[in-house]
Amino acid sequence: MSTLTTAQAGPLHAAAKSGDLNAITAALDAGADIEEQEKGATPLFLAVRSGHPEAAELLIKRGADVNKESALGRPMTVAVLKNDPDMIRLLLAHGADANANTRGEPILTLAVANGCLDCVKVLVEAGADVNAIWIQGDPNERPGIITAYHLAKHDDHPDIAAYLLAHGVVILKPAPISARLANGDPAKGAAFFAATCSPCHVVRPKDNSTIGPNLWNVVGRDKASTKFERYSKTLLAWEGTWTYEDLNIFLAGPTLTTPGVNMDFRGVPDEADRLNVIAYLRTLANAPVPLP
Repeated sequence: MSTLTTAQAGPLHAAAKSGDLNAITAALDAGADIEEQEKGATPLFLAVRSGHPEAAELLIKRGADVNKESALGRPMTVAVLKNDPDMIRLLLAHGADANANTRGEPILTLAVANGCLDCVKVLVEAGADVNAIWIQGDPNERPGIITAYHLAKHDDHPDIAAYLLAHGVVILKPAPISARLANGDPAKGAAFFAATCSPCHVVRPKDNSTIGPNLWNVVGRDKASTKFERYSKTLLAWEGTWTYEDLNIFLAGPTLTTPGVNMDFRGVPDEADRLNVIAYLRTLANAPVPLP
């Protein structure tokens, strides 16, 4: 296919925007590049964004790549952002990937963020992975860990959360840790905490909470009970005190074990590190809670 000239670029993109099938055909027959980007968008992206399914289908039949990611995203990206389940179905019927990412974010997560239950249903029915993880930021630093179910809970979309839970969501639950708590090293836990947790949490008794709540005396205290204004609905609804096992569950990966919390970093997935951190948290009290 020949490279598109400036004179040809305008007509094809304009035709895609307006849904003019004859103009699309004429531009393509004249040698227009069907994947040419104009202001970051391919003709197919523009047809989808403008809500022209017939134009989108024509472009696809003429060779447009349904999975092409332009500067503005994939055709599926804009179909989801427009809350258009019919357009999503059309793209899927022509080979669009229900598990594609757009700028690193799973399409399903994008649909959840946009609050479109019908879009979520279409994607899941087409095979979208309800347990796909979106890692935000540097995976070697303090990445955010997001799943579609966590986002639905966090952003208060109960209908979407219920649907996802009924369609295969797996909530992580680490093995019980009580029998191994004595192996924890408070000094190593303090070092891990300083590197990983201290940017968000203070630990001295009279310090005011910052990004996260003050963790002085956290072991054994009622959940969501210290002075802090950003507790999530999920944490507020988790009854009881912070037991060693509850800390183990939460720290393993907050968004994976307790979806909906306002804490989307990866947590402490390694059990040895969790033992050490919990051992350190136990020391943050005038009278540490006895080990089981």
